[in-house]
Amino acid sequence: MLPPLNLSFDGPDAPSDQVDVSFAWGKTRRTTYFSCPGHSLLKSGDALFCLGLVPAMEIGVDLHIHSPVDQALLDNGQKIQELLCQWYPGYRPIKVLAEATIRQYPDGRGSGVFYSGGVDSSFSLADASDRLDALVTLVGADVDIGDTRQASHLDGVVRQVGARYGLEPFIVHTDIRRVSDRLIGWVEYHGALLAAVRHMLADRLENQLIASSADESSWNRRWGSHPALDPLFGTPGARVEHHGLVDRLSKVARIIDEPDLMSNLRVCDYSVDNCGVCEDCTFMLMALDVLDGFDRAPTFSRAPVDPARVRVTGEGSISDLTKLRQAFIARKPSSPAVDYLTKAFARYDREKLTRRWAPYDEWRRKLKRVKRQQRYRAASRGGDGKA
Repeated sequence: MLPPLNLSFDGPDAPSDQVDVSFAWGKTRRTTYFSCPGHSLLKSGDALFCLGLVPAMEIGVDLHIHSPVDQALLDNGQKIQELLCQWYPGYRPIKVLAEATIRQYPDGRGSGVFYSGGVDSSFSLADASDRLDALVTLVGADVDIGDTRQASHLDGVVRQVGARYGLEPFIVHTDIRRVSDRLIGWVEYHGALLAAVRHMLADRLENQLIASSADESSWNRRWGSHPALDPLFGTPGARVEHHGLVDRLSKVARIIDEPDLMSNLRVCDYSVDNCGVCEDCTFMLMALDVLDGFDRAPTFSRAPVDPARVRVTGEGSISDLTKLRQAFIARKPSSPAVDYLTKAFARYDREKLTRRWAPYDEWRRKLKRVKRQQRYRAASRGGDGKA
């Protein structure tokens, strides 16, 4: 039987702009940090709960939180577990051991939005700007904390955009993935991680927006940030709002006349300068084409689109590319993009039939889970956990 996963804070309880979080099981103890220069972070058991629940379910072990957790969040934990068990075959409910509390917060707190410079968070910023007070950015999530060029660039973008919109920047640095990637995949974990950071800032922010990565099709796919899941990681005094169930083309159309957002737009996972060839960049190039928006997108240069790069990958992608194809038919019916998109849908239909008989993605996920459990077991006995 595998030992429980224990989460606790290291160091004194005094307010500080850095908190250290310990993940411990068996003979293993690993520590990660969260820092926000210029702002105190709250050592809240609610944050530990968000950091620990999904990894514990992935490994299949009980979770012990060594700091009080808001009773509402503990109650929501049952709903979170039910949802995750529906999504992931092999998941079973786990026990959560934590002292319950009813947390009190100061009056006059504001609202924030997680902002990364991408289309989704830029849309949420623009769409909800009249009720926002802060931008919250996590460095060490999709931007490697060790990549000083990207980290510095993101820091500058957040401060510039915050100043333009009159929003206070909260820039949180962390090395969490050095620990979490050995326990849980990023796709499954990122929403819970954002919620944990949200609770560390709960003394300052009453409501926190997490930008949706798709439109209403989000309801039909399992994802770490989900319209049914995100609010459950909040509490009555520290809410989490899943915002912007809008297709990607409509989001681009909304922000295209926001020069401060467009001049800092970053959609690429591979380059701070937008590589122009990955799936996200390819969609953006096609969206700018159909919207005649290249002159308003200084971080992108007009470039030919390789038809092989136009791919349908799932529910959100189907919806986004359907809207994109419809826009080309209506505005530029002679564009080769219409043919590219038509072929992409046909290719996806063929791939879907193959996956129905040979669900490779599900097999790979199960294999990864087995490897994580093996690493956890080895580490709990004092091994290095590198299996």
